[in-house]
Amino acid sequence: MFSAARREWALILLLTLLALLLPTRNSTADAWYYAACVRYGHDLLLPHHLLHNVVGWLWLLLLRPLHPEVISALLALNALAYGGVLLGLRRLLHRLTGSEGLRLALLAAAGSSFGLLRFATENETYILPLLLSVWASVAWLRHLRTGALPALLLAGLLAAGACLLHQLQACWWLGLLLGTALFSPRRGAAAWFAAPALLVPLAYWLALDYWHLPRTAESLVRFALHDFLSGSAGAPASLAKAALLTVANVVRTFAQVHGSTLALLRRLPWLAVVPVLGLVGVVGSWLRRARLPETLRSTGLPPALRQAVRRTHGLILLLHLGFAAWASGNAEFMVMLPVLLAVLLTAASPALARPLLAAAAALLAWNLAFGLVPNHQLDFTNLPPLLRRVRQEPNTWFLLDNHNLALNQLHYLTGRDGAPNVLPAPDVLLQKRHWTPAQLRQWLRAQQQAGRRLSTDALGGPQLLDRASLLRGAGAAELLRGFRPAVRDTFPTFFGPRYLTDLR
Repeated sequence: MFSAARREWALILLLTLLALLLPTRNSTADAWYYAACVRYGHDLLLPHHLLHNVVGWLWLLLLRPLHPEVISALLALNALAYGGVLLGLRRLLHRLTGSEGLRLALLAAAGSSFGLLRFATENETYILPLLLSVWASVAWLRHLRTGALPALLLAGLLAAGACLLHQLQACWWLGLLLGTALFSPRRGAAAWFAAPALLVPLAYWLALDYWHLPRTAESLVRFALHDFLSGSAGAPASLAKAALLTVANVVRTFAQVHGSTLALLRRLPWLAVVPVLGLVGVVGSWLRRARLPETLRSTGLPPALRQAVRRTHGLILLLHLGFAAWASGNAEFMVMLPVLLAVLLTAASPALARPLLAAAAALLAWNLAFGLVPNHQLDFTNLPPLLRRVRQEPNTWFLLDNHNLALNQLHYLTGRDGAPNVLPAPDVLLQKRHWTPAQLRQWLRAQQQAGRRLSTDALGGPQLLDRASLLRGAGAAELLRGFRPAVRDTFPTFFGPRYLTDLR
């Protein structure tokens, strides 16, 4: 019989191996861009996540003797960081609950959530900063328990480092700062925690030279807040859409729910057995839950301090959730919610351990069946043949449904940032240039008269409902009335063929 500690270690190892073995083959546009930056050593200091690409570049330098594929190496880095997040969470749970069963269940539930698994298997910028934030909380809790100032300085340093990896983690830093002011046993402790944060503006100040920007206060503010000032850190969705997307993406942070889910079920109906068996397992575990109280081990932390930790991390959760809601319910900004919720649920009854563990197993099965395994095995876009055409036909305007994905894959393959003949799909192009539909059609006709061929993949093909489609306006077919579409190529994908169509 395994001890509780061995079961926890085995769980972390299993989940980390799953992330390492099931990297996505359908990376996002941003993921390809970051991989290109690391591969060619440019745009390493980006304002919204200043040092993230630098860490990737150093990781690649370390692995250079192995000659890895760049994006594969970066995917492996995120998978390992995910394992580090779970190790940090395990340390927190050991101080917050004496129930071995509840600890294992909470660790399994957080680790099996789609938000963590998604970014553990993708080259995005959210797992590395979360790693530092979780370990900042571990050091902060040590200070709360012992009053040691070195632990508090370490917590402040790690929390500030997380902000340099992604500005989103300022919410976690702020929550720990407020928690320090409210609950630290030492006077003036907040100043000790905040002191390392001076490294953040210093790093941004030094980064101005990298971008050949003047060292002025205005330039510093404009650079540091670039994504907010440009609008790319938020989204102009209506309040109703933002509320809908927030609720949907909170759910999706735990279980993969996407336009691809129903499409997968239509193609592979036997996958329906996964939720059915999961539901049966959860209900059965609830009915057989422990009735007698579990003998709890000492956590070494008084109940008042455990409550202080939960309240602090509850505040952090609200700050992160509020920021994600402001950003139109951005699921990427919710990756930390499962970890924070696990901390809060240490106050739950140990009797919930068995049904919660069953729920975690059902969650893992669902996320493997509808998330990780399809993303690893199946090709959703089949872009390579289209990219070959883009490179072979410089006199053709390609109006692409996901033009950023195409541009960033080309960037990764060639080292050149941008392709002069790639434009967004007609509906996005209209929004970007603030045209009316008539002005869009007029411009397209002018391009034809100038001898440019017009091709798009935005007509026909699989239509999967996602956040981007909900935030977009009129469809391409409606905007291209008056043009005669002629399909000239077909690109098979798992969800059905995509068409390259000429506009005549």
